[in-house]
Amino acid sequence: MRGFRFFEEYTNATKAQSAGNVIAVQTSDDPFVKEGEICVHALCAYPDDCAPNSPVLARLCSAEYLGRHCERITEARARAVHPKLFEYLDSLA
Repeated sequence: MRGFRFFEEYTNATKAQSAGNVIAVQTSDDPFVKEGEICVHALCAYPDDCAPNSPVLARLCSAEYLGRHCERITEARARAVHPKLFEYLDSLA
């Protein structure tokens, strides 16, 4: 899917166990600084919902969070991990 990079979320910084959700970072927008953090526009699971394959919403995501709690993955892996993300993306098209 063009226009996004996909990052699998993990339950902690050791990245030992997948949280079952994916963050889709929009590549069309440049990162920017907000409140001292480098941020990107992204689609991700609701912050209070820790269940795998959670519903998604658009929000800002910290680049530091991506580096500490996520790993970049392929679109195929992202589709397998977080189908609801792609239901949302497909509804935008």
